[in-house]
Amino acid sequence: MWNEYWRDRGDPWEYDSGPPRNRSWPRLFAETPNYRAIGVDVIGREAFRWHFGPMFYRGRLRDGQVKVLVIGQEGAQDESLSHRSFTGGTGARMQYLLEHIGITRSYLFLNTFVYPIFGQYNDSLRPLAQDLASPIVDHRHDILDYTMARNDVRLVIAVGRAAKETVATWVKANGGSAQPANLHRADTGRLGPNLKIVGVRHPGGASKGGSISTIIADFKSAIGRIERWAAADPAWLPIDPDGERLAARDYRYRSAPIPFRDLPFGTAWRLGRGATSSNRSRDQRSIQIFSADGKYNGRGHRLRYESDAAGSDDGYDAPPGDLAYEPPKDEYREFDSGPGRSFARLFQGGSRGFDWPDFSALGLRAHPSFGFGPIYRGRLRRPSLLVLADQQSHDDQFIARALTGDAGQHLQAFLTAAGLTERYAILRVLPVDTLDEDLADVRAAVDHPDTVALYREVLRRSRPQVIVAVGPNARRLTGHLDVGRTPIVTMKAFSQSRFTVDWRRALGELRSLRYSKDIRRPSFSYDGQREQIPRGDLPYGTLRWQASSGDRALKARRSGRPSPDYFKLVMPEWAFDLDPEPLTARQRRRLDSLRE
Repeated sequence: MWNEYWRDRGDPWEYDSGPPRNRSWPRLFAETPNYRAIGVDVIGREAFRWHFGPMFYRGRLRDGQVKVLVIGQEGAQDESLSHRSFTGGTGARMQYLLEHIGITRSYLFLNTFVYPIFGQYNDSLRPLAQDLASPIVDHRHDILDYTMARNDVRLVIAVGRAAKETVATWVKANGGSAQPANLHRADTGRLGPNLKIVGVRHPGGASKGGSISTIIADFKSAIGRIERWAAADPAWLPIDPDGERLAARDYRYRSAPIPFRDLPFGTAWRLGRGATSSNRSRDQRSIQIFSADGKYNGRGHRLRYESDAAGSDDGYDAPPGDLAYEPPKDEYREFDSGPGRSFARLFQGGSRGFDWPDFSALGLRAHPSFGFGPIYRGRLRRPSLLVLADQQSHDDQFIARALTGDAGQHLQAFLTAAGLTERYAILRVLPVDTLDEDLADVRAAVDHPDTVALYREVLRRSRPQVIVAVGPNARRLTGHLDVGRTPIVTMKAFSQSRFTVDWRRALGELRSLRYSKDIRRPSFSYDGQREQIPRGDLPYGTLRWQASSGDRALKARRSGRPSPDYFKLVMPEWAFDLDPEPLTARQRRRLDSLRE
């Protein structure tokens, strides 16, 4: 199986599992200072686009894997959706530069700010970004120093003015000396004699009136320096095994797509393909992603969304100190690393003999550039309950896990009532968007021999104790599967009338069955309540308000019809209306020192 949207990205069953839990990365990221309150306190206004949270890194976090560290300014909307740094247009330009010098995987991308900024980097932001009294600088130096401690980094590339100043500040804090305009001449101090530094202009300058020829010349100059350093010491920066180092004179100003191995499993293939794939609303409350056939801001297309997706905080719960617009600060190791290599390959249609059917040929309009991501959630190895469920919302496309919208949050309360908090797996019926599609076309896809064969293989590998089929398509699919003696409990989808009555009936059936439980005495009662999706079910970087507050994603209508090309992720109103958390006493003391 091959897809044009995979080109030069590896295979979609490769993925980034998140920061290693046995290292300090999750803790360091969770210690992100209070960006909102710091900005308001020092600058007098909201300085950061906080609504869709921070993005911490892209690349390698395991020990000894980083030879090149790339530092930029901050991310944008594509990075907000992928929860990884440098995944938009600038990231693609830098990916190509790395490939030009033979570095295909031994890199790490970080930023001056983990939150996007309003406007441009300027003198008002400089104290927050460069003064050693700034909590933001302190936190960033902890991350940079830890990168050096766990790796033998040989090259740092600073992208743009903010990053050049950031690298100079960091070098000076480590006993060296550096000037932002001449980083290649830096004395790297305690960072070590093997470390070399170059700065390059920000590629985004071309869209703000800058000269592309000037940017190209600057990139060639930096590559030339790297070329000369490598010639003087061939052992200084060895190329990666599948890399090829090309001459500076042969450099072309191009983009390279972001490898799948840099992104969480199930991320929409649209993200990271070499250019910006989304746009942010003016009030910051939503981000729209568009397919390979869509347009930035929907230009030339008449789009309409039929809801404001206000949401509510019913079921939302967080420990003290956690922020709704960040990943967990308290239980920072609670995230889903991914399905494992075997299931990942199977779910993406890459296992021999288990291709997905051609959904377009079957009449489904889901755009292939979005991929096959949101098919599972939970733990797939020997689950007590395997839930097969009809798609109920578009949230899954943004979160890359199955049933994460309102229906999934109600299903979570059902699972708790059945005694399960971890020993379950959820599989969505079909890995592509089927809402608003013709029922006959959806049934044809469910009945297709390739679909049936793949789900049979999932059952063979997972070996659940009980199967629960939620919705008419799930019931239809179970009719094609060889389940042996495994009990099947069927129930209505959340969207069907009187679902609560039917779910209570299903709980009565489960009460009579034997399966392993996480709760000693389950209630086996359900009154229509919902619970937020556990953080352990979601990829690293997922925000607290995501997978809670009901359906957060919408599908556009274009010329009166549902469009397969445009989807919007909307922050719930209750989170949008939050004020900044107060500064801690320590942060306030630091900021008072900064203003002196």
